[in-house]
Amino acid sequence: MSQYRQHCTQSIIAETTMKQAFKLKTLLPLLPVLLALCWSVWSLLQNEQQASWSRCAFLSGQLLVELSPLLLAQWLLSTLQQQVRLWLLWLVVMLLYPLLSITLRAENSVLLLDLSCWLIAFCGSFLYWLELWYQSKLSPASHPSWLQKLWSLDTAVILLLTGWALFLALLLGSHQDPLANQPVPMQVNLDRLLSYPFEFIGYLLQFGLIASLMYGYYWLNRYWLIRRLLALHGLLPFVLSSLCLLLLSYPLLASLLLYLPINSYEVTVLASGNHNVFDWYNFKFVLGIWLVSTPLILAFDRQQQEKNLAQIQHRQVQTELLLLQQQINPHFLFNTLNNLYALCLMQSADAPKLILRLADLLRYVVYQGNQRQVTLQQEISYLQDYLALQQLRVSHRTTLTLQLPEQAELYQLPPLLLIMLVENAYKHGVENNIAPSQLHIQLQLQNQHLQFICENTVPAQSNLTTTGIGLANLRRRLQLHYDQSFTLHSTPSEFGWCATLTIPLEGARC
Repeated sequence: MSQYRQHCTQSIIAETTMKQAFKLKTLLPLLPVLLALCWSVWSLLQNEQQASWSRCAFLSGQLLVELSPLLLAQWLLSTLQQQVRLWLLWLVVMLLYPLLSITLRAENSVLLLDLSCWLIAFCGSFLYWLELWYQSKLSPASHPSWLQKLWSLDTAVILLLTGWALFLALLLGSHQDPLANQPVPMQVNLDRLLSYPFEFIGYLLQFGLIASLMYGYYWLNRYWLIRRLLALHGLLPFVLSSLCLLLLSYPLLASLLLYLPINSYEVTVLASGNHNVFDWYNFKFVLGIWLVSTPLILAFDRQQQEKNLAQIQHRQVQTELLLLQQQINPHFLFNTLNNLYALCLMQSADAPKLILRLADLLRYVVYQGNQRQVTLQQEISYLQDYLALQQLRVSHRTTLTLQLPEQAELYQLPPLLLIMLVENAYKHGVENNIAPSQLHIQLQLQNQHLQFICENTVPAQSNLTTTGIGLANLRRRLQLHYDQSFTLHSTPSEFGWCATLTIPLEGARC
C-alpha cells in the first residue's frame, strides 16, 4: 500500500512539474514585449520629479493595453505551431500597428508607445524566434556548420558592439556639437545625417575603435584568461591575473582614446568623463566588462560542451544500434538458409517458393533494416513472409494463429524488432518439438502503443530456458530506442512459453 501511495505521489509531482514547464514555455515568448514595457515605464519615470509606485502602476497598465496586440501575436505564434499565416499576422502586428500608432497619433495624444519601445519589442521578438529556429536546425546528430559558427557568442558580441557604435554615431550625428552641449537629446535627425554624412562617418569610426577595444577585453578574457588560466591553473591565478591585466591596461587605453577628436572637449567619452587616465571610474568600467563577460562566457561554454557531449553520445548510440542490427541479420539469414538446405535435400517442390520468400526478406533487411523507422504495415508484411517461409517446412505439425490490427500503415516503429521473438518461438518451441505444436501471435493497438504477444508450446523435456544473443540484443535495442518506455517479458506460461512486448508507436509521416 505504501508503494502504491509513493507511486501516486511521484505521478502527481511529475504531472505538476510538466504543467509548470508548459506554463513557463507559453510565457517565454512574451518576454521581449514585457522587456520593452519595463524599459519604457522606467524611462518615463526618470523624467518625473515625484515618481511613485502608484504612478508606475498606472503607466504600466496603460502601456500594457497599448502593447496587447504585440503580446497576442507572440502568444498565438507560440501556441498554434508557428503556421505560415501566423507569421504573416505577426509581421503585420509587429510592424504596421506600432508604426501607424506612432506616426498617425495626434499632437496632444496620451499614448505611451514610442519608437524606442517598439524597437526593443520587435528586435527582441525577432531574436527570440531566430534562436528557436536555430535550435530546431541543430539536432544531436548534426555536425558543425556555417550556421553554428555564425550564431556564436563571438558573433553576438560583435553584433551588440556594432549596434552600440552605430546607435551612438546616429545620435551624435543628428546634433551640432553634441559633446559641447550635453546632455544630448535622444533623437535621431535623418535630415542632418544626410546633410553632414562625414560627421556621422567620423563618429562611427571613433566609436568603432572604442567597440574594438571592448571586444579585445572580451576576447582576452575568453581565450586566454578563462581557457588558459582558469581551466588549467584554477580560480585564484585567474582572478589575480585578470586584475593585474586590467590595472595595467586601463590607463594605457584611456591615453590612446584621448587622442580621438570626440575627446577634445572638456567632457570626454571616457567612463570618468575627464582627461585623467588614472581615474578609478575608468578602471571600474573595464572591471565591469570583465564581471559581465566572465559568467556569460562560462555559461555559453558550458552549454556548448554539453551540446558536444550530446552529439558524441548520439553517434555512439547510432553506432551501437548498427552493430546490434548487424548481429541480428546474420542470425536470421543462417536460420533461413538451413531451412532452404533441408528442403533441397528433400527435393521439395516448395523450394522455389522459399527462394522467392528469402529474396523478399533479404531485400527488406538490406533496404528497410537500416532505416530509423518503418511503418507497422511493412513490419507486419515482413513478419508474414517469414511465417509463410517457416510454415512451408513445419506446417504438417504446427498450427499457426495470427491476429493482426487494422490501419497498421498509420504507425511507425524501428525495423526488425518483432522477428526476434518469433525466431525464438520456432527455435525453442517448434523445431525441437516432435509432437504437434502450436504458435499464437497477436498484435494489438492500444492508445498509441503496440502490444505484441507470441505464445508457443514447448517440448515436454524442455527446461524452459532461452539461450543465444538474440533476446539480449533485442532488449538492448529497445533500451537505446525507447529508454524505459517499453516492457518485454519472456516467461513460461500454462500454454508453454509466452513473450510479450509493449512499445510506443509514432505516427506515420505523410
